[in-house]
Amino acid sequence: MKRSVKTCLFGLGATLALTFAPVPARAASKNFIALLNGGQETPPTTSDALGVGFFTFDTKTNQLCYRISFTSLQGGRPDTAAHIHGPAAPGVSAAILVTIPETGQAKNNCVTPDATTLKTLKKALLKGMTYANIHSANFPGGEIRGQILPMK
Repeated sequence: MKRSVKTCLFGLGATLALTFAPVPARAASKNFIALLNGGQETPPTTSDALGVGFFTFDTKTNQLCYRISFTSLQGGRPDTAAHIHGPAAPGVSAAILVTIPETGQAKNNCVTPDATTLKTLKKALLKGMTYANIHSANFPGGEIRGQILPMK
């Protein structure tokens, strides 16, 4: 019962967050979302942690802005690392494309990848072939993961 209540509250939070997304959509921007949990990690983890990420890629400036929030890491706080990986389908591991520098409860930043990474990132993002994951002390390979998918 605890898990289903938590899942419902997380879903409600994700819906509200969509309504109040931190980055305004512009004509040159593409918006993406990721719902993170342990079941999507490779291999899956037993973590009850959940997360949601919102991403905006500006096709004119080649800047990727993101806001990732998460709760209940079993590996403790602070998280030890966070990344955007790709290209990869769900359940498949891939190289790190973007290192998310801050640790803590939420990640909120913009990055402009180098030219080599940019080409791969842009193509993979648009095809839904990137994922975000959060690492912790108990799960150094990643505690939660979510595929970054285009919003329509």
